[in-house]
Amino acid sequence: MLWTEKYRPDRLSKLVGQPSFLMDAQTWVIRGDMMNVLLYGVAGVGKTAAALALSNEILGEYKDGNFFEINASDDRRLDTVRNQIKEIASTQVIGDAPFKIILLDEMDGMTKDSQNALKRIMERYADNCRFIMTANDQYKIIHPIQSRCANYGFSRIRDENIMTVLCDILDAEGHKNRYTEDDLTTFISHLHGDLRRGIGELQASVYSNSTLTHQIDKSLKPYTEIIELINMNKHQESLSKVHQLIYKSIGMKGICVNLHDVVLKSEMDNNQKFKMLRVIGEAEWRSSNMTPKVLASWMIGQMV
Repeated sequence: MLWTEKYRPDRLSKLVGQPSFLMDAQTWVIRGDMMNVLLYGVAGVGKTAAALALSNEILGEYKDGNFFEINASDDRRLDTVRNQIKEIASTQVIGDAPFKIILLDEMDGMTKDSQNALKRIMERYADNCRFIMTANDQYKIIHPIQSRCANYGFSRIRDENIMTVLCDILDAEGHKNRYTEDDLTTFISHLHGDLRRGIGELQASVYSNSTLTHQIDKSLKPYTEIIELINMNKHQESLSKVHQLIYKSIGMKGICVNLHDVVLKSEMDNNQKFKMLRVIGEAEWRSSNMTPKVLASWMIGQMV
């Protein structure tokens, strides 16, 4: 079983970080009521886990039949909203649950037309249904939906919190003394607050009997290849590799962070290194308001 699923928090008390959301969510549980909620932030910081934990506590024993999870990125069509989501929202609550909860994961992948249709459903069935939405990029959610939700920006998980979680998992799995504290500290510094990635790569290291350093190098391999291709003046090939990462649903912000790590570790001369770091830094800043493929082309073009 994947450790990311095995150790996913099922209660609010088990969530790591995000104190602002946690404080409000615990109040909702006590009251037995909640608002529509939008959780946004980079991958791996607990958005979906928080949504599931909140649903567990609000619905309790009546969760079956009253909780529905839809990947809004996969089911992004207008018909999905008009038919599937509308049908769920309009049908009667089962048992003594206060309302139904629909989790729309990766909401920023849903088309604008679909989001506009969803806005009307949120209004019409407000007495019968609540929505929890997750997104990497808040700006991709239309303002009318944002204004109908309590908005919570999830920050990157602090390194010391990740250390605690990983050590607890190693202890539970019988590998308490497998890695030194220095090994784990170095490993965690490369995660940039992505707890989910840390748990996944830790399991891979244990199961393959490899070092954590090997896992770091393996995860950075695609980004190392991109930089190598740029240095070989193979810019079209490097751009194609960036596009491949985008097609795998890796955001430009995450791509820039990993490219930054590769450049810092490289042996290229300082002038070239700092030119690339400047471009990567600006690309990361622009990632909040530019289309990923266009931004990727701009970034590679600046490195020529």
